Amino acid sequence: MPGSLRLTDLLARLHVFTGAPPQVRTADDAGLDAGGLDADRPGPAGSAGAVDGTLARVFAPPPGGPDAAPAGPTASSSGLRAALAGLGDASRASVLDPLGLSRPAPPVFRPAPVTLPFLADGAAPAAPAWARQVDETTCGAAVLSLLAMAGDPWLALQVARDPARRFAALQHRVHRACARTGPVPWPLRLGTAPWAAASVARFGDVRYTHGVVGGASGARVLRQAVRAASAGIPVPLFTGGDLRGGWQTAVPRHVVLLTAGAGDQGAGGVVRVYEPSSATMHAVPTALLLDPDAATERDRAALTAALGHWPHVVWAVLPR
Repeated sequence: MPGSLRLTDLLARLHVFTGAPPQVRTADDAGLDAGGLDADRPGPAGSAGAVDGTLARVFAPPPGGPDAAPAGPTASSSGLRAALAGLGDASRASVLDPLGLSRPAPPVFRPAPVTLPFLADGAAPAAPAWARQVDETTCGAAVLSLLAMAGDPWLALQVARDPARRFAALQHRVHRACARTGPVPWPLRLGTAPWAAASVARFGDVRYTHGVVGGASGARVLRQAVRAASAGIPVPLFTGGDLRGGWQTAVPRHVVLLTAGAGDQGAGGVVRVYEPSSATMHAVPTALLLDPDAATERDRAALTAALGHWPHVVWAVLPR
């Protein structure tokens, strides 16, 4: 809203976390195929390849214990191909496209549920598992987990073997990894810090940096986020309030995932926003996201719902 002041506006005025946004690589530049996935890339459980070793350990299935992956195909190219070939059409689609970007966007302001990959004969299961954060502190971990699954079919396949349980376990693992990342340990009860999210985030071979959305550079950072999403690279966004509600609301409070399907038309159409507390995908007019102050009260309310019931985007985790 006009006149509202956010902590990120102050950071922008102090030139903190406000360097020039990175150049966005397209899906082809990132080594991904036209569908945003590359089944030839070894998964995190195999040879690290271009995948950073630390991230591979975070996102790989644990080697033992109750959440370990059962014996099955390896994450090699041939093993992944064989595993995918053995799935039914619906299951294969759920593994290769966890964000549902191959499907038409939901109607604007009418969010659709986001379900987890599954393994089932024939159609989707009657009682699907929702892609929902497990508690009030894991919105960032849920977003980073789904982001990694969208860029790594092997990881998505492992989650599909026991969707609700493994997605929850993955969130906790990512949350702990984020808490250990940064200049000092970050309390788990405070969720995920933007700089930690940027360090842990991965989408295939894409790695991320971060910047505040505030001050004179805020619109530029948001345009960069839309450009990345339109190029097939999802972007985690931190949302929050402003100082009128106290400093507690002016800091990053929630995390959503900005993305777009092939037919969404980028800056001239809509973008999609995955909101983890409700496990829903929202179609948002791009112009509304870029300039919410010019929106009607009804449209702003719909945008606020897409942002997890916070009015502003305050930080972006952008591809390097």
